[in-house]
Amino acid sequence: MHSYRLLTIGPGNEPLWVRLYIQPVGEQWAAMLLGDTVPPPVSGEVKGLGFFGASADEVEHFAKVYLGMANPRTVGASLRARRVQ
Repeated sequence: MHSYRLLTIGPGNEPLWVRLYIQPVGEQWAAMLLGDTVPPPVSGEVKGLGFFGASADEVEHFAKVYLGMANPRTVGASLRARRVQ
């Protein structure tokens, strides 16, 4: 699993720290955005806001586009995100 701590802007334009976790789940990859204080997912678990795709690079890019930290680009799969409990 890869993990990053990222500084972004919250809904009220305040600084907001989030964690980005990237790991394989089944036969695909998942990137998960979680609050900075939320415990990390265990292997195979998906929690927070999840992005799914064919590679670690692809899902990392999807998550960073969502956060406004990367430019959208054409990728092999469409952007798929869903909130999980």
